[in-house]
Amino acid sequence: MEPPVMLQLYHPSISLLASMSSEHDATSAGPATVATSVKGYTPFLLSLTIVAPLWGIIVAQTSAYFRNYRKDRMFLKILILVCLVLTTAQLVALVYAIYFWLVICRIPENYLFLGALTQSFVVGPIYIIYIVITVVQLFYAMRVWIVSNKNKTITGIIVAMSLTQLISGIAQVTYMVSIGNVRAVYSKFNKVAGSIELASSMLCDIVISGALVWLLRGSKQSSFKGTRHAIDRLVLYSVNIGLLTNLVSLVNLVTWLAAPEDNFIFAIFHFSLGKIYVNSMLVSLNARDKIRGKLVAENVHGTSVFDVDGINATSTSVPCAIPLGNMSGKV
Repeated sequence: MEPPVMLQLYHPSISLLASMSSEHDATSAGPATVATSVKGYTPFLLSLTIVAPLWGIIVAQTSAYFRNYRKDRMFLKILILVCLVLTTAQLVALVYAIYFWLVICRIPENYLFLGALTQSFVVGPIYIIYIVITVVQLFYAMRVWIVSNKNKTITGIIVAMSLTQLISGIAQVTYMVSIGNVRAVYSKFNKVAGSIELASSMLCDIVISGALVWLLRGSKQSSFKGTRHAIDRLVLYSVNIGLLTNLVSLVNLVTWLAAPEDNFIFAIFHFSLGKIYVNSMLVSLNARDKIRGKLVAENVHGTSVFDVDGINATSTSVPCAIPLGNMSGKV
């Protein structure tokens, strides 16, 4: 049979991919073997059922943000757009990777390329995850920097752990690309780098949440009743920042280390992480109107400025002891 164009296109990688496993020998793999191995990649398809709705929520949250907060600083608007573009690119690339591995590679002539990382469209979604997580963590680092009156120690720890997450993540993907197959995720190097990446990311989220809770609770003691209620809401958001992301990261780590190497169940949680981070950031930004409304309702006779947005022109005058805008939108 004449080899298809697909096989000719990826032919330079044949020797490298074939060395990954005897299972990838297209001449010896029967239909049953192909079906069994392809089945191990179905978690990538399952991840799409979570990633796609999360992306839809990001689009809705982004739309609400630009509709309600037109006076926010340009830097913040650009940041939101960058996150939207990155998460959209990740979704498109993930769809292509799933189509390539589960449809194209199901053809016996292309079975050799199951799990191949020889195209940027396949590699892209993996890189983007670590970039998006770092962008969001640095956004929260700026919040901590402002709320803590430029505390270099706390902010430095957050930035250092976020960059550790990014470097370790990129190292993982680069190593997998050098091998040429996604199965390299189970290599010894990747298990070490991946453990460092997930651990540093989880610790970063814990420090962010802990720092915000500590700083906000400290300001609550000298605040008026309405302001204390607003701070309670902010504390709740701060706890949620780390709770959900840490939970998903932990499940991701456990399923990755515990699952058999012919199954990629961890992908369901791994590809969701970036979008969960972006949604947490958008939820906290879009919650400012609710907090402002609560302050207005409980502080009819305002005496000082409680800057919800970090924009003096739209601030709501209510009694307070701290500038909320520095926590909620001023970056």
